[in-house]
Amino acid sequence: MVWEITILTYIKMGGWVMFPLIGLSFMLAFLVIERFFFYAALGKDDITPDDVLEGIRNKKETPANSTGIYSELLRRFISAQKVYDRLDRSIIDEVTRKIMPEFKKHLQSIGALTTAAPLLGLLGTVSGMVTTFNVMNIFGTGNAKAMSGGISEAMITTQFGLVVAIIGLYISMILNRRALKYETIVRELSVHIIRKFNL
Repeated sequence: MVWEITILTYIKMGGWVMFPLIGLSFMLAFLVIERFFFYAALGKDDITPDDVLEGIRNKKETPANSTGIYSELLRRFISAQKVYDRLDRSIIDEVTRKIMPEFKKHLQSIGALTTAAPLLGLLGTVSGMVTTFNVMNIFGTGNAKAMSGGISEAMITTQFGLVVAIIGLYISMILNRRALKYETIVRELSVHIIRKFNL
C-alpha cells in the first residue's frame, strides 16, 4: 500500500527535484515561523493608545519587557523626541515610514517561494516523463517496472509542489492580513497624535 512507503523511499521515488523542493520547504517554514513570532510579539504585553499619548506628553518610555505595537511606537516616538528635542508632524511621519516596512518583511520572499514550489513540481513532472519516454525507447512498453520509476517521479514531485504551494498560499494570506492590521494601527495612531497635540 502507498501508506507503507517511508519518507526516504518517497523522496527517492520523487527523484532529484525533491531535494530543491525540500530545501525550498525548509526556507519557507523558517520565514513563516519568524513572521508568526514577530506578529505574536507585537500583540502581547502591550499598552493602550492613551498610554502612548501620556508617554509622549511626559516623555516617559514603556517598560523594557513590553513588546506590543503601541509600546514599540512609543519607544520610537520618545527616541525621536530626544534626538530632535521636539515631536512634530514630520518626525511622526518619519517614525511611521521607518516602521512600516518591518510589518511586510519577508512576505515577498514567502510569496516567491510559494509560487516557485509548483513550478519545481512541474519541472519534476517533465523530468519524470522524459525518463519514462527514454525507458519506452529502450525497452518498449513491455517493461512496466522500468516505466514506473519515471511516472512516480512525475507524480510525486507534482504532488509535493502543490501541497507546499497550497499551504504557503493560505499562510501568506494570513500573514498579509496581520501586516495590514498593524499598518492600520500605526496610521490611525499617528493621525490621533497629530490631532491630539495639534501638530
